[in-house]
Amino acid sequence: MATTSTTTLEQFYFRIITVVSLTLLTATAASPAFARSPSTFQNSCRNTSLKSNVLSAICRKKDGGEKKTGIILRGINNRNGLLIDDGGNSPASFQASCYSAAVIGDELLANCFKINRTEAVFNRIKIQGIRNENGNLKY
Repeated sequence: MATTSTTTLEQFYFRIITVVSLTLLTATAASPAFARSPSTFQNSCRNTSLKSNVLSAICRKKDGGEKKTGIILRGINNRNGLLIDDGGNSPASFQASCYSAAVIGDELLANCFKINRTEAVFNRIKIQGIRNENGNLKY
C-alpha cells in the first residue's frame, strides 16, 4: 500500500513540475528578454538623419538649449529582405544590404535585398529604446 501512495505522490509532483515548466517556457517565448521600451527621442529631437548605422539629431537639453548628438543603432538587421530588431547590443548591420535608409519619427525605413540580391523589399520598423537624455541620445 505504501508503494501505491508513493507512486501517486510522485506522479502528482511530476505533473505539477511539468505544468509549471511549460508555463514558464511559454511566458519566456511570449515576452522575450530583449524587448525594449518604445523610443521617445523623436519628441524632443529634430533634424534626424542616418549615415550608415548612426542616428544623428539635434536634441533639446534640460536648460532649453540644443545639442547635436548621435548614437549607433543596435540590433537592427536584414533577414532575407526584412528588417528585424533582434534586441541585441551589437551594432546594427542592415546598412550592409539595405539602401535609401532614412529615419522618420521613431521609424527606420529602407529597401533591403533578399539573400539572392535580385529583389529588394521596402521596410519600416520602429526603432526601440532610444531616448533624449539632456541633449544626448541614449539606449
